[in-house]
Amino acid sequence: MLSTLNRNDALEFQEEKPLKLSPFLMAITKIAEEEGDFISEKVLKELEQMVTPDASLRSSMQYASLTGPGFEITDERAETIKTVITVIKGLAQAGGFISEKFGKYLGPIGTAAGVVKDIVEFFQDKKPDPVMKELGELKNQLTALSDKMSVHFNALESFMVKQEFYKNYTVAMKSMMSFMMDTTDGSKESVDLFKKIYDERRPQTLVYDMLAELELDDRNPLKLAMHGDNLQSKNTFKKWKDILEGALSQALFLEVYASGLFPEVGNYGTTKILEKIARYQQLVDQWDYHFWTNENFWPKGVEKLVNDVHDDRNLKTKDEKMEVLWKGIESIHTQFKFYAVVVPSEHIIRWYKHFEAQAIVSDRNGFTIMVYRHTGKVVRTMSWLYNYIGEHLHEERSDFMQFNNWQSVRNHFSDDNVEKIGKYTGTFVFIIAQSKSFIALKYSRFLGNKGPGVHTFDATLTTTGGFTIETFPVFKFLGY
Repeated sequence: MLSTLNRNDALEFQEEKPLKLSPFLMAITKIAEEEGDFISEKVLKELEQMVTPDASLRSSMQYASLTGPGFEITDERAETIKTVITVIKGLAQAGGFISEKFGKYLGPIGTAAGVVKDIVEFFQDKKPDPVMKELGELKNQLTALSDKMSVHFNALESFMVKQEFYKNYTVAMKSMMSFMMDTTDGSKESVDLFKKIYDERRPQTLVYDMLAELELDDRNPLKLAMHGDNLQSKNTFKKWKDILEGALSQALFLEVYASGLFPEVGNYGTTKILEKIARYQQLVDQWDYHFWTNENFWPKGVEKLVNDVHDDRNLKTKDEKMEVLWKGIESIHTQFKFYAVVVPSEHIIRWYKHFEAQAIVSDRNGFTIMVYRHTGKVVRTMSWLYNYIGEHLHEERSDFMQFNNWQSVRNHFSDDNVEKIGKYTGTFVFIIAQSKSFIALKYSRFLGNKGPGVHTFDATLTTTGGFTIETFPVFKFLGY
């Protein structure tokens, strides 16, 4: 009896409890250990989920090879096709093939192909209406999914316009998918044509070639796209990760379908494609770590973001500018933490950088924007900095011949004096002679008790002039 899956499970793509490592995965792990490679638990779990349907897939293959005259399309098999329809519909809604979503449904996919085969062999004259109705719906959902994948493939083709391989890959996959969908009409001619196309360019071969291309930096769409993105954004990384995974997973889908339709194909190609998808997951982890830890976006990428915020005439206030600025900063795929300030330029603002790229400070179009990136390189100890802050929370200045107390504030926070503070503390210094209510600020949050790589404090400066004594609020920022 062929195994079936609950349609509600398919709709929600619920995760099943992982089984023990299969012999297939144990073999991969052993090979990796012998070659000195490490396969993460995450990759093994992802691969295990894809491999677990192998038993049901094998049973469907055995069943297809043993069927003979008198075979009946049971309600159970019809329900299996409905399950596959639901899975395909969910993938179409998600925007493409996602291996982790349909991995556990490999068995039913092969079963659906087996039903097509049985219809062709035993029901040429009188096809059972209920099953043909379900196969028609399957074709509709496959068409919708194929349309979504065409968008991904078009992006891949246009981006890699100079790479003939990707053009050939996408053309081959589109063509094979179309011929595969035609088999759902239950005709022998459509099955024969699909077999011809399958034999000419097997999915396994396409996947092997694609993985070889992805190993090369100058032919890797994800890496090229990230290097072309000023901010190396999370969205760019995810977009190309999903496009490439979708292309590989579509090949897996086609291979599973072919193995269900043609018993002589067997499971070898499916197993090998799963191995390559496991390798792809390892590559994704490597790329993720690479872009997570590098700093190619700094300072030029963030400088462009700051300039764009300055030049956007639709952003009228400090808060509007901060909202757009911070959205851009949060989009960066990086481990680094940031502190950003937007303040009207009319206030007294001073800063000191030990080197140009330590922070970005830009004063244009009526606003000063500061973005500081925490590097974790501390010159002074935390206790030393805390003591310094405590000693400088409330400062005083006497200018008996000065009748403008604001000028006394400017004199106190002169460029020379701020430079001395920076050199003494070993920090990037940013000072605004105003309270926080006049400042828009945002910062990244660390886990636990760690701060955003800076010390900020609300200080005061009391000035004594010719006739008056006045106290001014001061925002002080020390970045280490």
